[in-house]
Amino acid sequence: MTEHAKPFADFLTGQGQAHDELTEGLHSLVAAVRDTGKAGSITLTIKVEPDKRSDGVLRVTDNVTVKTPKHDRGARIYYQDKTGNLSRTDPNQPELEGLRDVSAPAAPIHLREVN
Repeated sequence: MTEHAKPFADFLTGQGQAHDELTEGLHSLVAAVRDTGKAGSITLTIKVEPDKRSDGVLRVTDNVTVKTPKHDRGARIYYQDKTGNLSRTDPNQPELEGLRDVSAPAAPIHLREVN
């Protein structure tokens, strides 16, 4: 009797959950690679081990890992103050007096219509 290897695709289609995870994983991976411009990967691990209770029986488990690329996180600039803590304000730069925070939205101005 000559050995004949079945196509791996036949085995994989029989692994319903792994097949579905690979399908969805590949789809989301392609989108993330296009979005970030970075590489990603999908890893399929198949473990085959003999069953300890039955001779001739093999236990097959699978695991799908998708590593999607992420966008770079922006760096922030901090300064070390005199006590060694981080501060967003440069301790070597003098503060300008008379400045105020205008980040809050101003109250709306009601305009009158002139005929």
